[in-house]
Amino acid sequence: MKKILLFLIFTLGTLSCNSQLKSKEEEKKRLEIDKEFNQNSVNCFEGVQTVSDFNDKKEFWNICELENGNRIITIESHEKEIFFQEIYFERNGELIYAKETENFMPKNHFAQMSWNCEFYIEKGKLISLISLGHGKTEDDNWNPEMIIKMYKTRLTELKRIKN
Repeated sequence: MKKILLFLIFTLGTLSCNSQLKSKEEEKKRLEIDKEFNQNSVNCFEGVQTVSDFNDKKEFWNICELENGNRIITIESHEKEIFFQEIYFERNGELIYAKETENFMPKNHFAQMSWNCEFYIEKGKLISLISLGHGKTEDDNWNPEMIIKMYKTRLTELKRIKN
């Protein structure tokens, strides 16, 4: 009985340590990407700005292509009392960070309800995310992998804008 109990304690301890190591690795990658994004966004004084209406609403685009081969795409729109923002950060053509924001701001009122989610991506796969506020992440049917599909859709729209 003691052997079984020791085995269970050892197994649970090992699993807990592995989970903590994975969590620390994810945090380290997030911090590295955050630092790189912040350093790059400081250099985005002016990007190419355009307006589209592909999604039945006006969307305001800013495409900042940096000398180091990185790019930041920011898309903003309004629908009724909600402000939407998407940010995509690419390192040498590969998506490594995305942020989606929704701010509910009723007219003639100071109240505001915000939701945003930051996505960290490596080799085309979602590796981590951080969500703040009340929004999509609370829906049981929400799929965080959709950000990669949204990004690909945005790249297709961007090609249509350039033509």
